[in-house]
Amino acid sequence: MNVQVRARFDDCLDLDQIRTRVTVRPQPLIELSGIDPLIAAEIMEESLRNIYVPNKFSLDFIREMLGRASLHNADLFKSETEYVSRIYNPPELEKFPVCLTGLAGVGKSQTVAALRKVCPPAMDFNCSHFQGSIELISHWYVSARGKSSGKQLLLDVVLGDLEAGKKTNVAKLLIESRRRANLYGVSLAMLDETQHITGSGASKVTDILLTMAAIGLPIIFVSNYSLVHKLIRRNSEDKQRLLSEPRIMLPDHPDSQDWKDYVSECIRVCNGHIQVGMNDLTTELYRSTFGIKRLAVQLLKLAYIECRSAGRKSINLADVSKAFRSSAYSSNSQDVQQLQLQALQPRITGTHLDLRCPFDLPVDRNSNVVSFAREDRDNRMNAAVFDSALNEKERMAMKHIGLLPGDVARSSRQNRPPPVPKVSDEEMTKSFFEIVGSLKQTTKPRKPR
Repeated sequence: MNVQVRARFDDCLDLDQIRTRVTVRPQPLIELSGIDPLIAAEIMEESLRNIYVPNKFSLDFIREMLGRASLHNADLFKSETEYVSRIYNPPELEKFPVCLTGLAGVGKSQTVAALRKVCPPAMDFNCSHFQGSIELISHWYVSARGKSSGKQLLLDVVLGDLEAGKKTNVAKLLIESRRRANLYGVSLAMLDETQHITGSGASKVTDILLTMAAIGLPIIFVSNYSLVHKLIRRNSEDKQRLLSEPRIMLPDHPDSQDWKDYVSECIRVCNGHIQVGMNDLTTELYRSTFGIKRLAVQLLKLAYIECRSAGRKSINLADVSKAFRSSAYSSNSQDVQQLQLQALQPRITGTHLDLRCPFDLPVDRNSNVVSFAREDRDNRMNAAVFDSALNEKERMAMKHIGLLPGDVARSSRQNRPPPVPKVSDEEMTKSFFEIVGSLKQTTKPRKPR
């Protein structure tokens, strides 16, 4: 058997090489001050979205999945006899899928896209049993968006939507899928966006996932928390197959080097359009996004619109605070506040399941998030107490020099109405009779019967 084919995944397992191949650092932005503010904000958003700096979880996950694919590839190409026998008599194997789950926007799909970059490219393979060469491929990838059944998934992805396949049943399609997976050396299957399956019913999703698992490949399915909560309510035979291998992608911790590296890359790409200290921006971005990078991109875009509306060219800390309170970010700010509330309060079931991790998290992870949320709450409370102790002139001066955050400082104190003057009992009696005397009687009283 060709040694190069058996070892085609070996060069993909080094962490440093994985980091180098998947990291994306866009070019710094050009000067945006001469462009319309809304168009310039779109340009900034596009550049920030292209950033991909893998964290420790992503690197470990990519290496783990490549390791599983490597084991499957080595087993498939153990010998030429083994390879040919699997084509004509594909074994009925079922491998439990790996569930990659996390909050929406945390970077799951980006991690899968990075995994696809590292997978070995297609290569030609010569076998004495066949005439000519066969092009081997390393993986199958499909987005589950719009798929309605496991049969449709096999027809569209594995069999290329063959008309002849539509007349057969799922059992025969599975046999053909196993045969083709072995023929082309497919060693990994990735199913993305499973929460967008047509109908979103747990039974339909279960049917699709179990159908893919029955092919016998190492498989990954990517899902948000909302779908996993539905799968948890399935029977034990389904849960044991679909949720036995969870990989929970959590937001980076605010004090971690991964989060600092990401914020630093955002500052570099913005190329002077952010005039905020590294430490201040790291803390403020995390407080306003809970470490969700999709929200961080949107918040910086809105902050740039705020700074241009104020007649400036660069974002400052007050712009980030205004963007957090803007109408465009209001729905996301509610989610962020709910996530912070969940970190501070005991776990409550039945509410905001899309924001609540369906699996038990490590104790150290919970303590880290709780400590940040409590520290942020204490800082806000101290700032509010300090602000309330200032008079109007002191507050305006502190706000002018930027020592008070925009969400704590108030532009002006509301004028309270003067207190009602006290009156004596005689004055109250006199006023009462004056009011009674001023009233005109409209009807005559009736005589008693």
